[in-house]
Amino acid sequence: MSKVTIEIDRRQIEYAIEQLPITEKIEILEGLAKGTREERWQKLLSKIRKRYNENPISDVEINQICEKVRQGRYERKAKSSN
Repeated sequence: MSKVTIEIDRRQIEYAIEQLPITEKIEILEGLAKGTREERWQKLLSKIRKRYNENPISDVEINQICEKVRQGRYERKAKSSN
């Protein structure tokens, strides 16, 4: 069996995808998202870790933030009950 190889550039791929119906575009998008999920998560985690290493946050600060959020929710709930 013979094998044929065709070289196409990114613009040609984008043009070909633009010609597809929306359902097929969505299928391609979902496949690409699934195929790149691990790499995208790793980049996000790296970014978060870098930010944390540059500006670490203590347990005390986390607890203060949690208390502020809880207080705000409590106040909104109390306000809506009146």
